[in-house]
Amino acid sequence: MRPFILLTGLLLSIYAHSVISLILDALIAPVFCMRINMVSIFSLTFVKQNEKWVRTKTKSPSSIQHNIIRDSKKAPRRDLSKEVILHKIVTRFLGIIIAAGICAGIFFLFKGDLRSMAGGLALGFGVGMVINAIKSVIIALYVHLVLMKRLAGFTDRTIQRMRNGEPFEDLNLKPVEEMGFKNVTNTEKILYYSLYMSYLAAIDNTEAMRVPSHEMMNVILEREFIQQYTLSYYWLLYFFSEVEPNRQFADVVFNKVNGVLMTDTGTNGKRVMAYYAFDIYNDIAGAERFVSEGYAAFSNWPNALATEKELEKKLLDKLSSRITQAKTAPQPYYHVSDNRIM
Repeated sequence: MRPFILLTGLLLSIYAHSVISLILDALIAPVFCMRINMVSIFSLTFVKQNEKWVRTKTKSPSSIQHNIIRDSKKAPRRDLSKEVILHKIVTRFLGIIIAAGICAGIFFLFKGDLRSMAGGLALGFGVGMVINAIKSVIIALYVHLVLMKRLAGFTDRTIQRMRNGEPFEDLNLKPVEEMGFKNVTNTEKILYYSLYMSYLAAIDNTEAMRVPSHEMMNVILEREFIQQYTLSYYWLLYFFSEVEPNRQFADVVFNKVNGVLMTDTGTNGKRVMAYYAFDIYNDIAGAERFVSEGYAAFSNWPNALATEKELEKKLLDKLSSRITQAKTAPQPYYHVSDNRIM
């Protein structure tokens, strides 16, 4: 039974480490012009929208996650590269101190009684806390010393170019295969494709969306919902609604992201829902409502980049014109009967 008890302690330490990381980031991220915008505790997710926390459900039943983004009110354009590194140094250092303190406390409390059931559980928990803290340091070092020299670093630098005022059209982005990076991971691809798909939409090259969209689809089919991939899910839903209409694929993507999408009050969320309603379900009235809500949401998007606003307006205008034409056409249309969109 002892190995089972130790493993149970190790498992509990994973969740405890996630909670401690969440608390540290909540306290320290604001110091470095960042903030938490998502907290997911098993299948229950809270997303911050328009300064309010909105509760939703996602298909992530086995994990505790949170996500950090720049605080656009504190640093709308400034490059936060140094702040990101300092934030990780501080939080990882404190994480190791806390883990070491917990482990030392367990050895002190149980002393020679570590062979008991309670002692074995505590031992597994304490050792697990140290392992998780060290692992987080290794991951942070890998990200900044390795990934930042790869596609992930290129994506990060390109986003900073946009913050400095460059529009999508001037980015001159290329398919991953033409960029010269070796051993590109799926995670790097998905994060880059979120940016690449925006670029392709901006230059009206939807045909080039096919390869990255199918690559992303193959990856997300094998995984639970990941909050950090939200924008990728949005572009996939747009692609399989508008560019290559496929009800089966569109529904798969929607079912993965609907917990976030249905509570998203932002312009891009409304735009994606509008195309999904119009192209997949021929729900003209629903699509028109989402388009109107998308236009209205611009007023609650003060810190968005100008190029982002231009792209969203362009896509909303395009669909708005098609809705006007559809409303005057003689053929009938129908609403969604199962209320998934409405």
